[in-house]
Amino acid sequence: MKVKDLVYAVGDPVLTKFLSPPYGGRPHYTNHGPRTARRVALTFDDGPCRGSTELLLDALAELDVPGTFFCVGENVNMNPDIVERIEREGHVVGSHSQRHSRGAGLSFGDVEHIESAERSISDVLGRRPALYRPPWGWLTPWEGRRLKSRGYTIVGWDVYTLDWQIPEPDAQTVADHAVADTRPGSVYCFHDAYPLVAEWDKSVTVDAVRRLVPTIRSLGYEFVTVDALLGVNAYRPAAA
Repeated sequence: MKVKDLVYAVGDPVLTKFLSPPYGGRPHYTNHGPRTARRVALTFDDGPCRGSTELLLDALAELDVPGTFFCVGENVNMNPDIVERIEREGHVVGSHSQRHSRGAGLSFGDVEHIESAERSISDVLGRRPALYRPPWGWLTPWEGRRLKSRGYTIVGWDVYTLDWQIPEPDAQTVADHAVADTRPGSVYCFHDAYPLVAEWDKSVTVDAVRRLVPTIRSLGYEFVTVDALLGVNAYRPAAA
């Protein structure tokens, strides 16, 4: 095994534990909404991708449920029409960096991954996102400070679904896992696509959402966008 591969093999789980929700990234992360109200939010990372994101949007429309999409800037550039559709159908677009690099947020001085994604989204929607989720959930203290200084709310999660695994579990397993971890104010982290890929199959996620939503509603929960759940702004004006 090469030294670099060994560092990643050992370092990935350690960094993920200390930099990602639910324990990492404090105090900059907001991982859930108020525990006093039965409201929850669906969030989707890594898109948009042709095929999978479109099927998910179809499902959300049929279920009449809103979502928040943390989009990768390069994917926005490849599929701007899907980003327009996300907003047109009542969902919210947040930033998930420009290229989904784990290393960018580790740098003390790098802000290009933040600013490029901001421009990509603003070029399509005419306004800048105010919600940000770091790739892989990795959030260093300095990355948290520079994001907050730019007016971002840094959104984590408290329900991390299994749909990121390769191969993916079946849809019922993903849905059951999400239901079991649900609490008032929960933020679900799903994945509707694959970063830096124009087209991808995430039909398991779509099927899991179709199973999850009716079950959670039957327990008395309301689905809202994550900005509504947290009581923050979703967007900022476009740069002058």
